[in-house]
Amino acid sequence: MNKRNRILLLLVLVLLAGTFGGCGKKGGKDKDLPSSQGFTKDVLMRIDGKEVSYAEANIYLLSMREEVETLYGKDIWEFRFTRDGRNYSELMKDELLERIIYIKLVGSMANEFDVALGADDVLNVNDYTSNFLNHITEETAKRYGITEELVRSIYSDNILAKKVYETVTLNVDARPDENATRRSDFYYLFKTKVYKDNEGNPVTVSGEGLQELRGDMRILLENALRAEDFYKFAKDKTDAPSVEMTIGRDSFPREITDALFALPEGALSNIVETNDGLYIFYCKNKINAAETQKAEEEEYARICKEYFDELYDKWRANAKVDINNALWNAM
Repeated sequence: MNKRNRILLLLVLVLLAGTFGGCGKKGGKDKDLPSSQGFTKDVLMRIDGKEVSYAEANIYLLSMREEVETLYGKDIWEFRFTRDGRNYSELMKDELLERIIYIKLVGSMANEFDVALGADDVLNVNDYTSNFLNHITEETAKRYGITEELVRSIYSDNILAKKVYETVTLNVDARPDENATRRSDFYYLFKTKVYKDNEGNPVTVSGEGLQELRGDMRILLENALRAEDFYKFAKDKTDAPSVEMTIGRDSFPREITDALFALPEGALSNIVETNDGLYIFYCKNKINAAETQKAEEEEYARICKEYFDELYDKWRANAKVDINNALWNAM
């Protein structure tokens, strides 16, 4: 999973609810925290000289835990994903580290891009901070060293990083390829090449059976050309659960979409054969405006993210990150 894919959400902390437990080292007092040489006990890391406290990292850790358990359940932590036997909790710590580094580094570029929190941002920070503090117990706050000032600082950092991203990508000079983002509407008739045998295993038609299927499809095409209503004809003959499809450039191999996009509205395609079956398409609408616009926006967002990722990778490569390993290993 791309570690930055979810970082630009406004803040996953707003998902937190209820009482937390089981994350981080119990106690939360300085005297209980181990430390590496050169660090005070409550400093977990330094990013270009800026300190990140143990309490701050635990707030991120708590939010990530809530996020993960909501998606995958509480049994996910000991599941081993990698060949070296690392479990999900260990992988999450890697993501935690990169998430915090990202927020701090991107936020540190605010002055360079003339970015600051506005009045609305401050109001949002206040609301999010109140919401967070209202959903944790005093015991949890004391255990992890969570204070109003710290929560407010974390929300501010995240919103600032988001604003830096938006500012940097605001005027990215990129125009999505209209052929790549075009979406067209079709009716279609489908005959499958895959069926299940008596034991439920998938079997693909081949040999004489495939030749017979192709012959049947040619007859269907001839009848389709004479049909007054292709939609009704296809619905009666198809093997698919639907006879409507919105097609984009990546829906089929390029040579197929090129041929389909060349069809005028109201025209039928020739027989189109793929690994799963045979199709006849009817061009209902050459341009689905809403879906095309959505695809353009998604493609532009992808281009912007790619641009920003390249920029961030340079910042990350030049960043000096020092970790209090004794405390990090104890989390």
